[in-house]
Amino acid sequence: MNTKTLGVVVGTTTIIGAIGFGILYFIGMSLSTALKTSNDYSSSDKLAILILMILLLLFGLITGIGSFFLKNKPWKFIYTGLCLTLGFGLIGFKNELFIMFIGIIYLVLGHLASKNK
Repeated sequence: MNTKTLGVVVGTTTIIGAIGFGILYFIGMSLSTALKTSNDYSSSDKLAILILMILLLLFGLITGIGSFFLKNKPWKFIYTGLCLTLGFGLIGFKNELFIMFIGIIYLVLGHLASKNK
């Protein structure tokens, strides 16, 4: 029960973070273009940000929905690995507290998923 609740909370937080990141990026790019204060950005930069936003949305959905299927042994192994990998990857950004906070919660979620709680 704890894992399911935390999985839904972390998945929702990741989705909100991805949407917020994407919106703020595109607003910032639009304002810098309108005020003519930016360097020239290629379309590959915008494509990379869009791909990153889609990946974060996908990871949020997998985290939220996947916590309900932990009785399946292979899925439990994959889910625990995903949570621990995301946790260690996101905790590396110490200058952004929101990302670090989500990384720590992913680590806790991975631990709870491996312990069947």
